[in-house]
Amino acid sequence: MNRSTVRNSVVAVAAALALFPTTAMAATPTAAVAHTHHHDQRMLPQGTVVTPHGRRLHVRAGAGLTYRTTGTLRSGRRVSLVCKKYGTSVRGNSIWYRLATRHVRYISAHYVRVPATPTVPWC
Repeated sequence: MNRSTVRNSVVAVAAALALFPTTAMAATPTAAVAHTHHHDQRMLPQGTVVTPHGRRLHVRAGAGLTYRTTGTLRSGRRVSLVCKKYGTSVRGNSIWYRLATRHVRYISAHYVRVPATPTVPWC
């Protein structure tokens, strides 16, 4: 191989690699979700956290008490709810709400007051 062929090959590969990330990022579903997530949050059902004696509500990585705690919410805090699913029963209520956050987070429905409409869909 001569220098000209090698140089042309390197330039062609570099050009192809430079184009690939741009087209790959535009086509990824996560990019679309991140873009629409902010706008959809206004249309999601809302709930209000209600805990006894002003205690904080644990936010968990999954729909159950065995999932790790990822944070807490104060009583009276309004939250956007994506969907609901069954999980660990908390005082007789086994429904958990998925929060509209960047990461998957759940709170027990026992401590959330949601108006009758709009209803929270099932996950």
